[in-house]
Amino acid sequence: MTSVHRTFVALLGIVLGTFLGAGWAQANEVDFDSHVVHYTVVNTTFLSPEVARAYDIRRSRSRALVNIVVMERDGDDLKPISASLRGQTVNLNQQVRPLEFREVREADAIYHLAEARVRPGEVLDFRIQIRVAGADEPMPLDFRQAAFVP
Repeated sequence: MTSVHRTFVALLGIVLGTFLGAGWAQANEVDFDSHVVHYTVVNTTFLSPEVARAYDIRRSRSRALVNIVVMERDGDDLKPISASLRGQTVNLNQQVRPLEFREVREADAIYHLAEARVRPGEVLDFRIQIRVAGADEPMPLDFRQAAFVP
């Protein structure tokens, strides 16, 4: 594991640990029979400049990072897998903005990252379709999040 990857994982842990209690970040999981999807949304200003640069993420008060990890059940274990993700955000005025996901592999981890434009207090509906190899239908991931802008 590279030092930047350790820094990224540690930073996400700190950010989520600090802000989940205050309701400013969201970390959840959804169970889809043979798959489990973990997702988080955080403002990109919580990332250090080094981590943002390493993962080509633009730090800005008006940007949020969407991080999705797709895990496949393997007996009692879960293993990260590659997936194809398409998605969008929709605000309360019904304005639609596409999400462009890219896959990042670090050691045994596979992240699917996208950036979303946000405004202070804006409520966004995230609508994401996740396709995994061998599945007939995509897995829908829909959730609502209010944007926290520091």
